[in-house]
Amino acid sequence: FEVDEDGEGIVDASKGRAGNYTNAEDILLCNTWLQVSRDPSVGGDQSRDAYWNRMKEHFDVRNVSGIDCSERSLRSRWSTINKDCQKWAAAQKAVDK
Repeated sequence: FEVDEDGEGIVDASKGRAGNYTNAEDILLCNTWLQVSRDPSVGGDQSRDAYWNRMKEHFDVRNVSGIDCSERSLRSRWSTINKDCQKWAAAQKAVDK
């Protein structure tokens, strides 16, 4: 709980950290993953650093927000998106059964 603007009442505090990525940036990151991971000219035999360097380069070229996202930030956001997608896929599979 936090004190309100006037310092008189108690209001619910926001939970957790505010999202740093917009929907457009999330979509761009997903499209970047599709493009980079399916690039036949590179293949799957590359280091994690090389892979995420390519992800960042692809993302940066297409990012119109003007906000620079670090490679670490992109990896973290992708991890969150991927985890949520896996949960959704598992739920969908359970419904289909």
